Formats: sequence, structure tokens, C-alpha cells
Amino acid sequence: MQPKSGSSQKYPFEILLTEFSSFLMSIESRVKNTGPLGATQSEMTVDMVGADGIFGRLVLPEVKTKTGGADVIITDQVIKIVDMENYKAFVKSLMQDENLILRLENGKGTIKAMMMTANIVYRKEVHLKGMNGPKTIMTETERDGDGYKNTILTINPSPLEIDLGIVHSEILNEDGIKIAEQTGETYIKRGKSTNMTTGKTTGVVSKGEARLVGVDVGDDTWHKETIMYLDTPIVLSEEFVEMCRG
Repeated sequence: MQPKSGSSQKYPFEILLTEFSSFLMSIESRVKNTGPLGATQSEMTVDMVGADGIFGRLVLPEVKTKTGGADVIITDQVIKIVDMENYKAFVKSLMQDENLILRLENGKGTIKAMMMTANIVYRKEVHLKGMNGPKTIMTETERDGDGYKNTILTINPSPLEIDLGIVHSEILNEDGIKIAEQTGETYIKRGKSTNMTTGKTTGVVSKGEARLVGVDVGDDTWHKETIMYLDTPIVLSEEFVEMCRG
């Protein structure tokens, strides 16, 4: 049996660092279309499945629905990565695609309503907007000794957020040649967010078209396996372009 319910997120899936083999996830969503009668869905463990297969397991809390629906809140749950290759594929899709699907499957539990109990197998497709890059803009650049300081604006259309920690990245010109390398804390939040980076130019000139490419991270986490998926066009500031020209 599959429960007939829908959900619309009002807060992101938030993916935070823990260690190389796991991550923290927080979810807040609103379940709607639960029917005219109240019911209680038991706690259950579900498989988290991306395009390439299962990558983790999530414990869904007990949910008590009313005619208007119900809130589902999960705070800082540790998710063990059961297949790193599948998880890497999910993160790649999250960061680069416009849309993606997270499937929750194989949840075995019960639903109680009107003094009756039914066994269920929970399956649900969660359709999500991806970060589609995300779009990145240099809004301000200033000299800092023999290098520079940058303010980076990130525009993330997805409800998902991801904390990358300290990121070491490169800026490549239209020919794929490195024109700068930089470091900074990077937390990609919903909507618009800014982060600061410091770096040095290489002396190679750019015409203004460039890509921001992740190279490494500061902590020994699974981001070392996925930072390569940070590969997105970046709009350069006029000050930065002039700095590249010397």
C-alpha cells in the first residue's frame, strides 16, 4: 500500500558536513492533500534514491495529519552514505542540473485512522529544482597586497542548500587557461548569498568570459570527491579584469 499524500517544501534540504562517510540533513516540509480525516503515519526508515541508485537512508518521523495537512520536521539527522558513487551522482545533479528527482522508497510502516491500522510501503518522488550552476557573479574586487579580495554573489534557485566549507577554486578564461586561484568559505544557500574569497591572478588575460571551477576543500570530507562538480560560468568584475591585465 502506498500513502496518497503530497508535500510542498517551505524550507530547504540542508546538507552539512560531518565526515567522509556521512552528512547531516535537515528538512522542513508541509504535507498536503492528506484527505478529510486525521491519521497517524508511523516512524519509518526510507531509502534515499537518486538517478544512479540508493545513496543513503533517512528516518521519517511519526506524522499526525489533520484536514489541513501536517508539518514534517527533521533536524540535523546523520545520514550514512551507503554508496559513494551514487551519492556523488546525486550531488552532481544537485549542483549542475536545472531539475532533479529524489525518490524515497521502501519505507515500511503503518497508518492509523478511525480505529483501524493498515500496513504501508512508503514510496514518493520528490521533484526538486537543482542549483543549475549555480549562477555566480563577482560583485566587488579590491587589491590585497600582491593578491585580491573578492565578494562573490551566488544565485541558487533550488530549495536545497549545501555547505562546502573552505573551497580552493580556480578561475579559467574562455580558453580554459587558469587566470586566478582563490580560497574562501562557501555556503550555497537558497536564493542569493555572498561569500568572500582571497586569491592571486596568474598574469593571463581574460576577455571577461570565465568559469569558476572547484579544485579542493579544506576539510577531509566527501566534498573532496564532489568539489569538481562546482563548475559554473562566473561574471567577472571590471576591477578583476583590469587586475588580470596588469
